[in-house]
Amino acid sequence: MKSLVLAILFLVPSLVCSQEILSFQENGEAPNRDYDVLHYNIYVTLDEVQKSVSGNVTITLTPLLASLNTVELHATKMNIKSVTLGKKALQFDTTAHRLIVHLDKQYSWKDTVNLSVGYYCTPDRGLTFLSPDSGYPDKRWQIWSQGEDTTNHYWFPCYDFPNDKASSELTATVNRKFVVVSNGKLVGVKEDRKKGTKTYHWKQSTPHVAYLIMVAVGEYTILHDKLGKLPLEFYAYPDDTSDARITFRETASMIRFFNEKIGFAFPWDKYAQILLQDFLGGMENTSATTLLDYWAVPDVRSRLDDSPSSLIAHELAHQWWGDVVTCKDWRHIWLNESFASYFDPLYHEYSLGRDEFDYRMYGSQQAGIHVDTARERRPIVSMNSYGENVYPRGASVLHMLRFLLGEDLFWKSINHYITKYQFQCVETDDFKNAIEEATGQNLYWFFDEWVYKGGHPIFEVSYTWNDSAKSIGLRVKQTQTMDSLTGVFRMPVNIGITTASGPATHRVNILTGDTTFVLPSPEKPLMVIFDQGNWLLKELKFRKPAEELAYQISHAENPIARIRPLQALAAMPEGAQLVSVFADRMINDPFYAVRREAVDQTDRLEIGNDSLKNLLKAALIRASGDEKAGVRAAAISALRKYKGDDVIHVLRTALKDSSYNVISQALRSYAKVDSVGALAVEKEYLGYPSHRNSVHNTALSVLASLDSVQGIDLALADARYGMPVTSRYTALGVLSRYGKTNPDVRAFYESLIADKNNGIRNAAVRTLGTIGDESTATLLQTIAEDAENVASGTAKQSIEKIKKRLEEKAKEATR
Repeated sequence: MKSLVLAILFLVPSLVCSQEILSFQENGEAPNRDYDVLHYNIYVTLDEVQKSVSGNVTITLTPLLASLNTVELHATKMNIKSVTLGKKALQFDTTAHRLIVHLDKQYSWKDTVNLSVGYYCTPDRGLTFLSPDSGYPDKRWQIWSQGEDTTNHYWFPCYDFPNDKASSELTATVNRKFVVVSNGKLVGVKEDRKKGTKTYHWKQSTPHVAYLIMVAVGEYTILHDKLGKLPLEFYAYPDDTSDARITFRETASMIRFFNEKIGFAFPWDKYAQILLQDFLGGMENTSATTLLDYWAVPDVRSRLDDSPSSLIAHELAHQWWGDVVTCKDWRHIWLNESFASYFDPLYHEYSLGRDEFDYRMYGSQQAGIHVDTARERRPIVSMNSYGENVYPRGASVLHMLRFLLGEDLFWKSINHYITKYQFQCVETDDFKNAIEEATGQNLYWFFDEWVYKGGHPIFEVSYTWNDSAKSIGLRVKQTQTMDSLTGVFRMPVNIGITTASGPATHRVNILTGDTTFVLPSPEKPLMVIFDQGNWLLKELKFRKPAEELAYQISHAENPIARIRPLQALAAMPEGAQLVSVFADRMINDPFYAVRREAVDQTDRLEIGNDSLKNLLKAALIRASGDEKAGVRAAAISALRKYKGDDVIHVLRTALKDSSYNVISQALRSYAKVDSVGALAVEKEYLGYPSHRNSVHNTALSVLASLDSVQGIDLALADARYGMPVTSRYTALGVLSRYGKTNPDVRAFYESLIADKNNGIRNAAVRTLGTIGDESTATLLQTIAEDAENVASGTAKQSIEKIKKRLEEKAKEATR
């Protein structure tokens, strides 16, 4: 799964349900099973008006015990009408989250049991019903499921935990105007003209966990493609098929690449991708991925700023990693998410080149470092592991494993792992053992320090050249905090040494916290690179003279080996005197991300010399015309520090750019460059049509910084129900920043705690913890006590914040 906030920091949805339904222990262990489900046969009638499900599910299971007389199923807020075994009615009990079936006799593992459950429900989780209303009259009619982590039992009774796999089929009756898509192969469609309904029958013959069972219903145009005999289906909106075709055009190429790289052919009957409103981002249901519509299908101008290919590749990779092999409990979810987060950049290495791959992996490494430093160190395998741990950090660990094993053994291991455990539930030791079986290598130490423990190495590196010995002494110290969670990291590393005679690479093994390596160097090095190829998850402090950094910036082959010295040089006093180095890279570097980094790092330069300032200004103006929108946007942002008619001319030109992001950056910079004329410019771009309303949202934010009173009034209008959801979030940001003491703002936030949008409601509850008073805490108490409310946990935290703030205020009053 890739949630919407992953676009920022790869945040994963909550992996723990605090309700009674899942009885796993606090450390995240999977619950004991009394039976093994073999097959789900689900019949549902979905009423889009009543937002209801009338269903019958037949569950074929076999006991795992010598004697089984009770079957417990997960089922929340369901009206259970009947439970039968063949034609025999069975007794049953229900709790808030369980259906307890009393069998007619004791059964053993030699038996097969077919239970049929008739039920009715109006689910508030797991299955979402969308329809037009007074706020959003153009909203599409849709019904869609979201089973991860454990919410499918809100719309059909099942064993809802990922340590059991079963085949499934779904027969759904809906309004005849709708299309139904589900897992597996379409067996048939029947129409009842008299009732005005259609019934779709889908069948998934290969086993998968219950959370991967899905249904999506809506008015779609189905676009078709093929890879060999594999059908590819794209469920697009009838009024926007052209952008959808562009979004999904690489799907066949991606599958072909993954088939070849993994050595395990795409195993499902079809691959469908379905657009949904108000979704979380993307979900890898077996053979049928669901995608947030406006994220997956940007317009032509938005694609200049960001391509959805990463989302498409990530969810597709899950068809192997998460669907063929599935983590058996949530501590091991990295086996799903880290793999998908690594195979996404692997595809982009294939499609866009090695520089693109290296840059994406550098981003993953930085996110992995961020989670350690900005939040709290935590092992990848742990309950409630952070999203950054199981997405980018885990991908970085797989990247290091590839470096450690080498190409041949790494891919041999990957193939052995998925082949051995295909269609099974797995845990981390299964992966480790598969590698050891395939390679003969002992990897206990690697998994211990990188997966079962936390933290990362902080390397302090320096070197000296010995002319007489024709060698360098490279000292490598580890300076990270060391305790029971984080120790000395053991790892091989490549050292690149370039002299006038040419480059050489030496592989050394780091085994201690402070080691000096003596490496041959026939001449004084022009540059020394620690971790050539940038394979390791690390912080690096490598002391070098400015001259060597400048040489490395211009000559290093790997883009990260050019980005790191740009950062280092910008932090040095000498950097301000080497403006020409930054100017050269922002114009002439062959890779766009290095050009952008050169622009970004100029923000840190303290330049006192007018001629150097003019040199840099001229380079930034040239960079504002770069072919890549990201470089143009960075240059426009950097120009905010400069004055003059030439800068205003560049900004006015940028306001007409084809990229929404460039326009947004121009609006931000304009407020700095021309504070007198900026307010009129920002107002001009309120209402500017753009994907996700991005330009309007920027104009509102900047306007509020110039005129907070006017900004609050506009934000109150934008935050109301009925406005585009992206604008609502932007408006809430404005209100929380500039309206903390405004009683009208607080009253507005209090009105939002009943909003129909879960995200907006949760954001309002969170902010009220900062701006609310005693009466607000009373309002929040009702939410806090409702375990079914998605904002319940946030409400508890906000109440505590309010109480603490009021207590501190009372103490100050008595002093």
